[in-house]
Amino acid sequence: MIQLSCIGRAKPEDLQSILPAIAEAAAAVDLDHSRLAAVLDWVQYKRNFRAAVMVRPFGLDTVDPRQQAPLAEIAIDVRRAKDMEYGELVSQIVDRLSKALGIIPDVHECIHLEDWVRPSKSVMWSFNRSYWRHLAAWDETFQKDYASALPGGASDGTNPDFWDEQISDFLRTLDRLDEWSELPDEIHVVEFGVGDGQQAKVWLDRFAAACAELGRDYLGRVRYLMADYSPHVLEIARARVAEYGDQVEGLELDFRNPIHGLSHLRGKVLFAHTCNLYDNLPTDELMRVGDRAYEPLVRASITPSEATEIAARYGMGEDELVPKVQEVLRHGPAAWGDLERGVRFWSDVWDAVHLEEVYEEIAAPAAIRVAPSGDLHLDELLDELPEWTRVHASTVAVESFAQTLALLHHEGVLVAQDLFVRETGQYAAYRGPGKLEGSIVNWLNGPVFQLVGERAGFGVEVAPFAYREGSNTVVLTARHRDAYRGLGTTAAVPAAVAA
Repeated sequence: MIQLSCIGRAKPEDLQSILPAIAEAAAAVDLDHSRLAAVLDWVQYKRNFRAAVMVRPFGLDTVDPRQQAPLAEIAIDVRRAKDMEYGELVSQIVDRLSKALGIIPDVHECIHLEDWVRPSKSVMWSFNRSYWRHLAAWDETFQKDYASALPGGASDGTNPDFWDEQISDFLRTLDRLDEWSELPDEIHVVEFGVGDGQQAKVWLDRFAAACAELGRDYLGRVRYLMADYSPHVLEIARARVAEYGDQVEGLELDFRNPIHGLSHLRGKVLFAHTCNLYDNLPTDELMRVGDRAYEPLVRASITPSEATEIAARYGMGEDELVPKVQEVLRHGPAAWGDLERGVRFWSDVWDAVHLEEVYEEIAAPAAIRVAPSGDLHLDELLDELPEWTRVHASTVAVESFAQTLALLHHEGVLVAQDLFVRETGQYAAYRGPGKLEGSIVNWLNGPVFQLVGERAGFGVEVAPFAYREGSNTVVLTARHRDAYRGLGTTAAVPAAVAA
């Protein structure tokens, strides 16, 4: 099985050395080729967790008595491998395949930051959390705002045309509730992941303008809650919307468990929104081969050459590297005693970290929920999954989404702008993870969100962002199914809901 997941990115000539190299390498090792697969990706993120050539064995002990079971998957990043010397490319594939025969693939004798774990439990997410917790130190050290790492240096979350349409729909909902004498005294709006406050500013300004134009008095009843993991982000965002005074509140929140910090708003939120948040939450992945289900386990590692370079740069022994990384993640870069030096050490380690991978069989997928609060089990995702196609389970993001639905008023709406995969076929291309500054970006399995929402009684639409040409942003909209009946002809009703 050879998957050309690089189609649409790679040029035909980019494969002229890679495909022969795979053939030559396979002929050089004594393996059952029917038990091998190769995936040729195009890893679009220049900063990522991938080696140019990887071998992912199936099982920590790959000598499997069941001869039908897969042995290993060769994973090649065409973007980088196309420029490798042919002999070196063949050598790396052979070396990694040989190592996959019954032993854990540690071809570099790397320094490991962890044991084998599910991706959602990896130390890479400790780096991610530390970045948001200590964002002020990072921005001060590198003298640039984190938003500059976004494609184009801007977020689709502040697009005024998008918000004019969203707020127009929201005002119709408020009018309907007012007409029925069911509009609450306080109109609760929650934003998850507030960035630098620009999205809150656009939302409030556009809402105020729309109310003034229509002669509505709803603005004074709005209670806008900005929720974020980072106190530094909240401080910046709060200053940006200071003109709205006590109507805006900031709250530090663990997005993995939003109901814990917002239980007082259960069933009260009329409008919830988020942008580029879910793609920054831990996820696991799964894949079907034949009638078996597998998940990747990962191990964060640093190659010997990079470890030597970092240790020399910061005047430490290589045996001190891992303890120092753990100290920085636990206590922040100030643990160095020199904040700027601590941030630069942290950044250099982050750049060097890659993920080794091995597949482990999932013995009973029907017994495993995708997320604790979601009525969806892994076997339901696997039934229709094409062979050798890896997809995200979007583990933590789906749980956050399911808990957020519980906060919604019966006429409330959740609007999420993010990197949603709209259909499984989109996994034919590489969908992350990648690195942005000190954080992680990953794509999201949109059909999983739709299934979880529908099981909870919500209609969930996943549609392209139509307000910027070339945008990868997708808009997820979730409402109670009964709420669609009152939307009128101007609002789109998902086909699944209409049916």
